Amino acid sequence: MSAATCTDLATDPAAFLHVATRGAALATHADLWRWLRDDVQCLLPHELLLVAWGDFDKGEVQVDLVSSLPGLRTHECRTPRLMPLLNYLRDCWTAAQHSACQVEVHGGGELFIGSGHDSAAGQALASMRSAVVHGTRDARTGCERIFAALSSQSQAGEGAPATLRLLMPFIDLSLRAMSTPALRPNRLERGEIDHLVGPLGTLSERERQIMVWVAMGKTNPEIGCILRISEFTVKNHMKSIFTKLDVTNRAQAVAKLTRMATYA
Repeated sequence: MSAATCTDLATDPAAFLHVATRGAALATHADLWRWLRDDVQCLLPHELLLVAWGDFDKGEVQVDLVSSLPGLRTHECRTPRLMPLLNYLRDCWTAAQHSACQVEVHGGGELFIGSGHDSAAGQALASMRSAVVHGTRDARTGCERIFAALSSQSQAGEGAPATLRLLMPFIDLSLRAMSTPALRPNRLERGEIDHLVGPLGTLSERERQIMVWVAMGKTNPEIGCILRISEFTVKNHMKSIFTKLDVTNRAQAVAKLTRMATYA
């Protein structure tokens, strides 16, 4: 992907949504790795995508790794050995008041506890210098989901945290749709997913414009300024969108529209 294309993605919400939708259509980890390498790399430089979910306080955590680094595959890494690193990343996210942040991970190999720090995985982790971290927390269950893009560079760029925040829902949706059962807590069958998907013409043109900016993380007042309409008008459009999509919040609306684009 050219530098010009990267610039377009950073400034053009429609182009960004196109890339994000492509991510939601991925079927395998290999596809996800290629998408991260080709479409996302210029926006979020990294060599390892680490996703962890579960109850961190109880140590009941599962992990998925997407990387070309030696030894850093999901089936090759035992979660207990990764827990010090996972807890560190989670603590950084918590310290940032649950906002996307960039942190140092110098000496990551030492966080890969035990004698395993001299393994291929430990050596690969030891080369990491920074991480961009974000996550989600389910207030009902206490389950947390942490996303970390690790890099051997000391800085991934000022815009990297915002990029991860915007891309995270699409990466999450892609992983949940893959065949790994642990990543799909509801275990939806394809027929159930198809039932959720309506025609792409469900929304009006104005509603589509608004949802592009919602997917970019913009608030109602910000969207009103961008589209030169009142915040009250945006709220009315959002109510209409929720009704048409049969959802109750913005995150559900973005996820459902992504499914609609994927299976249309």
